[in-house]
Amino acid sequence: MKAKATRQSNLKASRQPYDGSKRTQKPRAQPKTSTSGSSTVPSPCVPLTMPTTASGAVLYRDFCVQHVKERYRDVKPRNDWELLRMTEVSFKGTPEEIYAILDKQYQSFLNSFGEECEWMIAKSLNQYIEPTGLKPQPKENNKYIHICPIPDTKYSIRLFPGSISAAEYCLDFVDSASGEPVNSPFEFELWGIPDPDAPWLGIPITMQLRSMEQSHGIKQADILPGHEKFLLRDGQTCVLIRPGKPKVRFTVPVRKHPDTPQARAEDEIVLKLPKVIE
Repeated sequence: MKAKATRQSNLKASRQPYDGSKRTQKPRAQPKTSTSGSSTVPSPCVPLTMPTTASGAVLYRDFCVQHVKERYRDVKPRNDWELLRMTEVSFKGTPEEIYAILDKQYQSFLNSFGEECEWMIAKSLNQYIEPTGLKPQPKENNKYIHICPIPDTKYSIRLFPGSISAAEYCLDFVDSASGEPVNSPFEFELWGIPDPDAPWLGIPITMQLRSMEQSHGIKQADILPGHEKFLLRDGQTCVLIRPGKPKVRFTVPVRKHPDTPQARAEDEIVLKLPKVIE
């Protein structure tokens, strides 16, 4: 159990986006690049298993492939172990230098785990996780991704799902034509507000929202292009304020959790009432 906990801790500390399935209310910081000269024996990471039907859950292998493509432009993993390791750790150097480091660490891994190594790697890559902050590809579309144009701009608000277990949604800005994410394309303030139709329910306060990166001390100029994102919650109402422009208000969708127990029709009668009366 201790070894498994250590492996999970290594994963959470070294990759971005983070797995939000067991997170506290405080989101994680954008990780710093680690050095590649560590003398510790590498160990595989076993992500927390998630229901495959949960919206927002992704196969960890797919997450690793996308993450490695974004992080390493000229280095491709030659096997599953390298795919996993390159997701966990940021290596620096030329492709030849990185491959040499990976070869050395792989040998240490084999010496430490022996015949179990292939099973451990497969178990890690073939589990489902619930990442929060993993941005969709440009133009990607499904029922959980919502793109709404912002009037008088060439940009749109994009809402995309995070961990369903933590009821987390994310927001970023995208170019309406290309679908490419951008960082704060204009002057604005984003506020979380009580539901105007039922202000006594849900979030009872009004508060300005900062990006996940800014909330962890990363300066706006230092946020990687297109990586800025805001952490919201299912059902949260927000308003976008721009100088001299009308406010833009929206409410985050609420996802139905697949593991929520449902009463049988013979045990429960649901009365149909209007949600809002004008």
